[in-house]
Amino acid sequence: MEVIAGKYVVECMPNGEYYAYLMEHEQCFAYGETVEDAIENVEIMAEEFLYEISSVYGLEDMA
Repeated sequence: MEVIAGKYVVECMPNGEYYAYLMEHEQCFAYGETVEDAIENVEIMAEEFLYEISSVYGLEDMA
């Protein structure tokens, strides 16, 4: 397990791919062939994840 920038956790899977997730939201995760791919994919997922949460809870209205 490797923590990157205090924001992501990246782990190498037995098949050689990488699994990354946000430290603050473990349910937001992604896979990639390299560490960089996994981080790029989890960043995309994080944007979608946070957008969905904000739309459900109306966080845009609270700002």
